[in-house]
Amino acid sequence: MKTVRIVFFLKPDAVIRRYVGARVLKTLINEVSDLKFLSFIEMNPSKDFLADQHYAEHKGKFFFDWLVDYTALGPIYFIMIEASRDMIAKIREVLGPTIVQKAIAEAPGTIRGKYGIYGGVNVAHASDSLESANRESKIWEEYLREKLGIDFSHVNEQEILEKVLKYIEEYIDYPTIDNKRYLELSEELKEDPSKEHAIKRKFIELLSKETSKDFLEGSPSKIEKFAEILVRNALLRK
Repeated sequence: MKTVRIVFFLKPDAVIRRYVGARVLKTLINEVSDLKFLSFIEMNPSKDFLADQHYAEHKGKFFFDWLVDYTALGPIYFIMIEASRDMIAKIREVLGPTIVQKAIAEAPGTIRGKYGIYGGVNVAHASDSLESANRESKIWEEYLREKLGIDFSHVNEQEILEKVLKYIEEYIDYPTIDNKRYLELSEELKEDPSKEHAIKRKFIELLSKETSKDFLEGSPSKIEKFAEILVRNALLRK
C-alpha cells in the first residue's frame, strides 16, 4: 500500500476556541482510520511563508491578504499525517466544504458544518489532492526543519499520538457558543457595515467565553486581534 504525507492543521479559530480544536481532533481520530501522526506542533507560521509558499496559488484573489493574515495570526497546531492515498479524500469528506455556509447547508454533520464560523473561517486545513499533499508536505518539512529543527525521518508516533489525546482530554469540556451566533453576527455586519464596532465587541464577548486565559492577555489581546479578522471576513467583497 502506497502512503502519502498529508498536511493538516488547526487554524487559529479552532485553537482559540478550545472546545472546537478538541472536537476536531477527536472527530479525525474516530472517523478516519489508519492515520499516523508525525507531528503535533503549536506554532505561528510566518506571513512570508504562507504568502509565498503555502497559499501561493491564491495570490491575486480578493481574499488573499485576509487569508494570510488569518492564518498568520496563530497559533495553529500543525499535524503531518501519514496515511494511504485514499485517506486524502476521506479527510476532506470529514472536514467538509471550504465555505462554511455551504458546509452548513450541504454537509451539516462535517467538521466545518458543525464548527465553522463564517465564510473562510473554517476551522482547519487539509491537503485536498495527491498533488497538493506532495507539494505541501515538502514545503512544510523544509520550513519546519529550517525554523524549528524538526526532522520528520525520526519521529516517535506513539508519543505524538499521546500528545494529541492529552490535548483532547484537556479541552473537550471547555464551554462553547452555538456557531449560529457567529454566523448571524457576520451576516448582520455584511448587511450593515456601519455596525462594525458594535459587532466586533460582540465577537470579543463570545470568544472570551470559549477560550483560555492566555488568549485574553495583552493589549490588544489575541481575542481582540481575532475579532478583527472576523470583521474583515464578513466585509470581504469580490
